[in-house]
Amino acid sequence: MFNRIRTQLTIRNAVVLSVILIALNFSVFFLMKKMLFAQVDQSITNVSTSATLAISPAIAVDGTKPQKTVMFRMGQMDRPIIQMFWTADGRSVPMPGNGTFNEEQLNDLRPSKFDTPYTVKAGDQYFRVLNSGNLNVSVASSTDGNTYPIITQQLLSNVSAEIGMLNRLRLILLVGGIVGLMIAVIAGFYLANRALIPIRRSLEKQQQFVSDASHELRTPLSVIQAHAELMLRHPDRTIEQDSKHVSTVLQEARRMSKLVGGLLTLARSDSNQLDLERRPIQFDKIVQECVSKMQMLAEVKEIILNAEIDANIPMNADEERLHQLLVTVLDNAIKYTPEGGVVRVVCRKFAHFVQLEVEDTGIGISPENLPHVFDRFYRGDKARTRQEGGSGLGLAIAQWIVERHGGKIRIDSKLSTGTHVYITLPL
Repeated sequence: MFNRIRTQLTIRNAVVLSVILIALNFSVFFLMKKMLFAQVDQSITNVSTSATLAISPAIAVDGTKPQKTVMFRMGQMDRPIIQMFWTADGRSVPMPGNGTFNEEQLNDLRPSKFDTPYTVKAGDQYFRVLNSGNLNVSVASSTDGNTYPIITQQLLSNVSAEIGMLNRLRLILLVGGIVGLMIAVIAGFYLANRALIPIRRSLEKQQQFVSDASHELRTPLSVIQAHAELMLRHPDRTIEQDSKHVSTVLQEARRMSKLVGGLLTLARSDSNQLDLERRPIQFDKIVQECVSKMQMLAEVKEIILNAEIDANIPMNADEERLHQLLVTVLDNAIKYTPEGGVVRVVCRKFAHFVQLEVEDTGIGISPENLPHVFDRFYRGDKARTRQEGGSGLGLAIAQWIVERHGGKIRIDSKLSTGTHVYITLPL
């Protein structure tokens, strides 16, 4: 499955990167072309608009209509510009600047567009051309001295160097594009692998989650089924006589209810369907209440439970979730502390946050298990914790509650020494 997804992601990533690269290359080429020709077009346009006309009377070719005889004087130019004139029948007027053009080149240069610069290839050279039509004047050739009736003025600038530059740029972009496409495929493959990492991890966690949940649910279900079958074998017995079986079924049902509740909480938190019901509360009172409730459990195990709680700690938080958090942490501390041990609760108020510490002298957590204490269903000693009713979801839910409130939770522990839980919550 992952190979097919990786291939699809690689193709899509490569296509996207290739489109971006091709668009970038085209943009660079056409931008460079526009910039180069813009300078040339500006030069020939300036010459066309600044040329001065010397007008003198002349006799029309048919002897009836006076025409204008013009002499064109070029102003100061920043690049060589050739001036040509064309008659109505498409002949070029002989001038000093165009005497080097042969018939084939003159045929290529014959005006085809007017008032808009364009590029034309004449022989092995390229020219930027600007034509001005409808002149209806006569011009005296400075080459043969004859007067020619013209209708078109043509200005040309040799852009062979610019075309050569653009051809070299096109080649560079082509080679770079091919190399870029190869890099795009490699990058697409790399990005596909990177994108699959969280997907693979998520799928693995989901599979592990389902496997662990099935395992945890199978045990109490098997116990309930076994005790129910034992009661069915003796339908004539009273409830008092089967009270042991009934008690076991009830105990396992409660355990299942707790487990399903934890699973539902985590599932809703993963899908962002579980919101906090924030309201103004007194955090110190909640801590004191939880400590009081756990005091009896500590006395049963002959554990000393001490509390140092600052007064007047107002917060805007979810009271029910914080109560669940405190019960989970205190229950773990008392559960894994042997008789005669000590559990200490310290709650301190600071300027912008409150810090809660729960320290015990219990069995501690081994270094290899400590990084996984917040993982779902993770238990260092599965047999012991299942016997004591643990499901491996308590600290995962506790971490979600703390982080959902914008706080942080951290656990330090040494094996056979004790565990220290640090919880920081913003006020």
